[in-house]
Amino acid sequence: MSQQFTLGRGLVWLRSDLRLHDNSALYHASKCCEQLAAIFIACPDSWKSHNEGDVLVAFRMGCLYELQLQLQTKNIPLYFLEVPTFSGVPQALQKIIRRLKIDALFANAEYPLNEQRRDNAVREKLQRSGIQVNYYSDRTLFSPGSVRTGSGDPYRVFTPFKRALIERCTDSDVKPLPAPRKIPLTDERAQWPRSVTLEGGEKLNQKVPGKLLHFSIEAFNSGVVNGWKTGEKAAQKRLKAFSEIVNKYQAKRDFPALDSTSRLSPYLNSGAISIRQCVGMALKLNDGHWLGGQDGIACWISELIWREFYTHLLVDFPRLSKGKPFREETDQIPWSYDKDRFERWSRGETGVPIVDAAMRQLNETAWMHNRLRMIVASFLSKNMLIDWRWGERYFMQRLIDADFASNNGGWQWTASTGTDAAPYFRVFNPYSQSRKFDPKGEFIRKFVPELASLDDKGIHDPPPVAGYPQVICDVGAGRKRAIELFSKLK
Repeated sequence: MSQQFTLGRGLVWLRSDLRLHDNSALYHASKCCEQLAAIFIACPDSWKSHNEGDVLVAFRMGCLYELQLQLQTKNIPLYFLEVPTFSGVPQALQKIIRRLKIDALFANAEYPLNEQRRDNAVREKLQRSGIQVNYYSDRTLFSPGSVRTGSGDPYRVFTPFKRALIERCTDSDVKPLPAPRKIPLTDERAQWPRSVTLEGGEKLNQKVPGKLLHFSIEAFNSGVVNGWKTGEKAAQKRLKAFSEIVNKYQAKRDFPALDSTSRLSPYLNSGAISIRQCVGMALKLNDGHWLGGQDGIACWISELIWREFYTHLLVDFPRLSKGKPFREETDQIPWSYDKDRFERWSRGETGVPIVDAAMRQLNETAWMHNRLRMIVASFLSKNMLIDWRWGERYFMQRLIDADFASNNGGWQWTASTGTDAAPYFRVFNPYSQSRKFDPKGEFIRKFVPELASLDDKGIHDPPPVAGYPQVICDVGAGRKRAIELFSKLK
């Protein structure tokens, strides 16, 4: 018996979900639509205003290019359109839907405030025209707003949130969805135009461009961006490689000279891999245990739940998307706005070797080891007392895995301005952190070659070295000042 479809033509609006497998919108659209196409709308002005950088956007476009090739094997054409800002998306989608005679739109939800407003505007505009709009919770295990305390309030502390999520989660919640079905081309209605001109003259075509307003992305279609392979196949390969060492994750994850972390964050951020696929792999290796079992696996699962937690917070506390601290009283802190000192931190010229090595890793590779992210954030916001938002913005502009929720959450945690934040009196000592997690100075030597000739002890807090800057601030005095200021908050 042939499959019965409830809808004729469907359109999947792709955003941060650039994969074929375990894609909720793609899967459900293929189940209920006789014919199917996909659309990606680039919004370079909005992306730039959100501080997204060249490497992040190039990686996203590379993943999109790889996905287009995969969609072709399913006879699902991918259209591309550039619309400067989010505000122009509702009208653009309405034009596309009219021109292609679409019956329903499918998309996976996004959660920063401006993205929520855009999606709500799309829903309202299209539904007024009689178009069915379907949004799915796909970026997280559970829809933000659905994990609540017994009194119905959002969780503000990670550990109770983690406990509640685990208690709620069933096998079906982490089971990946199949790829969409292959659309037959026997019917003439299955033919989609290669390109069309929309009302107003905009060109809609099936080509991912090599140029984009505001961004340098020329190399994206090579399959590699800043040394990172793009796309779903690369993500799956990376997941498999990590599965072979994840049992050692807890023991080795804090040592930046070792390749002992998953390095899956760029793929999770672009959606080239799903949270369900990652958690599913971990649970399988840990005999179904979220807690206990192999310490390394349980530790990595916890890190994935942190990612979930920060995304949920965006919905429950919209001020996080407005540059506001979670702990509003911390805006009383007299932050410094010294541009010269901030630029020295940005360039990796603070005179503190582990901080400089970390910042140079970021600038050279578009990625930074997680332990180092905490060290440099603490140094900027506590020892230098520079507004954490400057650092948050710099990371967004430079990181290939720059996820707004995780980046904001991490910075606020370290700066003691966020939910479940580090206690204000906890200030990372960069020298002891360096000695503990880069004991032989291997990481420092790689990124700060000026210090390569120093011995393993001296490299962490070096004497004056020609060509290397003096320490930018009194580390101890900066710590004391930050603690005093935070202790006076009401």
